[in-house]
Amino acid sequence: MIPWTPNLDWNAPAGKLLDELAAVLPANTLHAITVFGSAPLQLALDSAFLSADVDVISPEDLSELIRAHSLGKDQRPLYLEQCQPSAFVTASDWSARSFQARRQSVNYCFPHPLDLLVSKLQRLEQKDLEAFRLVCGRRLFSEDDFRTVLMNAVDIYRPRFAEEQFAADIFENTRAVWQEIYGKAIDVRLEIVVPALAKRKLSHGAAAQKWKAQLSHVAGFF
Repeated sequence: MIPWTPNLDWNAPAGKLLDELAAVLPANTLHAITVFGSAPLQLALDSAFLSADVDVISPEDLSELIRAHSLGKDQRPLYLEQCQPSAFVTASDWSARSFQARRQSVNYCFPHPLDLLVSKLQRLEQKDLEAFRLVCGRRLFSEDDFRTVLMNAVDIYRPRFAEEQFAADIFENTRAVWQEIYGKAIDVRLEIVVPALAKRKLSHGAAAQKWKAQLSHVAGFF
C-alpha cells in the first residue's frame, strides 16, 4: 500500500473550516482531533469534492464552542459535526495508516482514504460511490490491500441489532463496490469473512498457548 503522506490543501473549504476551529481552541493545550468522512478527501485529493459537513471526533466536548463561533449545523453552508467515536467504523488498525498535521494548537489526524472508504460501505449512498471513484482513480491501494483491510474490519459483516433493521446490506454494498471498482464479482463470505475469522482464531489460539505456558512457569514456583 502506498504510504499516506498527502499534501493537504488548507485553502479547500474543509481546510478553512478546520483552521477556523483551530483558531478558537485554547492555545495553551494540544488538542487531538480526528477528521473523517469526505473532508480528508477534499483536502488531500480534490478541493472540488464537496460535502455538507466536516465530521470530527475529539475527546473534548466541542459542541458549545462550535455553536458559539457559528461553526455548526444551520449556522453556515459547510459546518462542523462532532461525532461519537463509534461513528467511524473501519479496520481496527486504521491509526497505523493515518496522517497527522499540526495547525496551531490542534493535531489533526486524517485516516487513510482506504479506511475512509471502508467506513462508507455501511451506507453507500451516491456521494459515497463518488468517493470510491475519486480515491480508486488515484491508485492509492491494490485490490489485495482493500481485501486485507476489510478482513481487519470483519465485524462490520456481523448481523445488525434489531434497532438497526433498516440499515443497508453491507454484503450487497461490498459486492456493488467491487463491481464498480474492479469490474468483477466478489464472494464476500468466502474471500473476506471466512479467512478473517480463521486468522483471528489462529491468533487467539497462539495467545492462549502462550498464556498457558506462562501459568505453567509460575506454577513451578509453588
